This record gives sequence, structure tokens and C-alpha cells, in this order.
Amino acid sequence: MYCPQCGGANEESAKFCSTCGLDLDKYRQQWQDSDSSAAGQAALQTGEPAAEQPAEGATGQQPATYQQPMAPPAPYPQQYQQHQAPQYYQSTPPYGTVPRVPSYMGWAIATLILCFWPTGIVAVVYASQVGSKLSVGDIGGAQESSRKAKTWCWVTFGIGVAGIVIAIIVTLLVAAAAVTVY
Repeated sequence: MYCPQCGGANEESAKFCSTCGLDLDKYRQQWQDSDSSAAGQAALQTGEPAAEQPAEGATGQQPATYQQPMAPPAPYPQQYQQHQAPQYYQSTPPYGTVPRVPSYMGWAIATLILCFWPTGIVAVVYASQVGSKLSVGDIGGAQESSRKAKTWCWVTFGIGVAGIVIAIIVTLLVAAAAVTVY
């Protein structure tokens, strides 16, 4: 059975869609209700009761009576309410859209140059992976690289600020020692 919301293939006995989490039992119930109402409407048009079937002839064939063919119900009923799938099922966006994932490349380069280059290089490497992972469709990997780039930018910035604070303290201590010596 294909899911009416996302089109994902599921087993016939599945209660929920394996892709988006849609309750397939409710959809099956709606499908059965629309089948029975369509059969009732066709019976009204032909003038026969809905539950009555034509009797079989002596040869085992049904008598030739004209019945209008029943149109199958729409595969995606319009009265169906949009179901919001849980967050853990929404790892991939709809087809053709690429989410905006920040790479933090500018911040990584600034911290590389101005703060502490060993950890700044790590930030730049992770920032450069974001675009390449998005281009191949690895959205989760791009988000992870973006998160790591941001973390390493903060680490590098923290080391840079700590280095400046330590340099100021050492300069003040050296100046204080120089004043007391003279």
C-alpha cells in the first residue's frame, strides 16, 4: 500500500507509514467508506438495491444488464486532514528543496587568522564540508558539519580571548615588577 501523504511504499498490514508516520488505518477506513457510498450511488442510478446482486443464469453467467461502471474513489481524498509527522520523521525536506544550512565559513576564517590557528583550521575544515554535503543530498551530514564548525569557531574564539586576557595580565605583572625594581 502506498501512503496517500508521502507516497512511500508500505506493507498491506502496516498501521502507520514507515516514511511519514501517517495512520494508515484511518485512511483504509475512509477508503472503505467511500467504496460503500459509491456502490450505493451506482445502485440508485440503475434502480437496483445496493445489496442485491443479479441472479446467475443456468450457464453460470450473470444476465446481461447494463450497469454504469463505478469510478474508483480519488486516491487522495480532499477531506483528508494534513497530518503533521513527528519531528524525527522529518529528516528530509520535500523533493527539490534544499534547506539553508549555515556554513560559518567567514567566522571560521576570522578566528583562524585572529585567534588561534590550530583550532581555527579545524573550524574551516568543518565549514567547508557543509556545501559539499548539501550538494550530494546529505542534509543530516551538512547539519552536523555546520554544528561542529560553529563549535570549533567558539572554541577558537575562546582560546583567542583567553590568550589576550593572559597577555594583558602578564604585561601588567611585568610592568608592576619593573616599577618596583627601579
